[in-house]
Amino acid sequence: MKSTMLLGVVLAGIALAFYSSDAPAQNIEGDAVTKWVTVTAEAPGTDLNAKDEAVARALRKAVEEACGVFIKARTKTEDYQAVYDKVFADTVGYVREHKVIKTWTEGDITHATVRACVSTQKFERDWAAIAHTIEGENNPRMIVAIAEAVHWAATSPAYEVERNGTVQGKIEDFFLQKGIVLVDKETASEVAKRDILLAAIKDDADSVAALGAQFKAEVVVMGRASAKYGKKLDVAGQEMYQYTATLNVRVVQTDSARILAVKSFGPITATVLQQAGGEEKVLAKLAEESAPKLLAAIVQAWAKRANVNRTVQIAISGMDHKAWKVFRDEAVKIPGVVALRLRDITENIATIDVEYRFTNEDLADKVSAMSGLKLEVSEITANRIKLKLVEGQTGSESSQ
Repeated sequence: MKSTMLLGVVLAGIALAFYSSDAPAQNIEGDAVTKWVTVTAEAPGTDLNAKDEAVARALRKAVEEACGVFIKARTKTEDYQAVYDKVFADTVGYVREHKVIKTWTEGDITHATVRACVSTQKFERDWAAIAHTIEGENNPRMIVAIAEAVHWAATSPAYEVERNGTVQGKIEDFFLQKGIVLVDKETASEVAKRDILLAAIKDDADSVAALGAQFKAEVVVMGRASAKYGKKLDVAGQEMYQYTATLNVRVVQTDSARILAVKSFGPITATVLQQAGGEEKVLAKLAEESAPKLLAAIVQAWAKRANVNRTVQIAISGMDHKAWKVFRDEAVKIPGVVALRLRDITENIATIDVEYRFTNEDLADKVSAMSGLKLEVSEITANRIKLKLVEGQTGSESSQ
């Protein structure tokens, strides 16, 4: 497990926080502040997973101290945890870089001391931190599929462009400049590429996810851009033409079809001297303004998932309702598990959503080590784990 998973945004909040007199709060709406802090935290266990968990907790603590925001402990663990997570829902500080000074164990507890550089700069402007988060997510491969609708006149119907257009091209260029790995759709058939755009036009996230997975992409950015002629203007005796453009985007995880982010941009306007080509110019302006904000939204969603909770979809074959109850009772005790939600049990396959604080590899290790069930991992992706119940038996039954 990479320690860089811990380098993304670590979130702290305002509304539910309490300020410490020893570390006055920074004005997060004013000038950005960068501060180095050294903190120590601990986690139960003595294995590598415990070490990673202790480091993760230390980084959260570093953000609290650097931003001057502290959480007041509650009487009940559940209350404290709920407040803690809610506070960590707003981005006001994050770790730009860190170094693990030392780790050690005392009894069955692992301790970690970390020195971290915490920034209160707006996340969308800090491309260094964004690069760390992308690396921490193992450089997910993306496909960008943006269909364009052009209205040639104010009252004309839209002409849908089912090809790589101005907006898609400029967004792809910007993503490449920032280190995003794009799947080369040129290696796919024209029919397959057209299918992705058609699914994007229909806003069919399930189909987009399935098609993206065929190209071995972890994420698909799907959307529609629209350019429309507005009106003729007289500017100091010069005849000019005004166009408007909008962009609506959904970001889909291909392994689970979950929506990672939803963003709308525009309307923006562009005024041109010649009517011909005006729609291309306004679309180019739209793409240039929206690309940085779109990438920041995607990376921020990754960072929240890495540092607060991620939802991991678990599918377990050979599981009936009795085995599910055994799994549930043991899984809720796993450190880092926030919630379990049984979605369905169909044809002896249980689909379960698990809100988890750490990585899916870590979760796979822990559920496959359960004593009450004998589970084997058959597949791990960025957001999903597939397991099978050995011989369809609980651990107690299989030992008889």
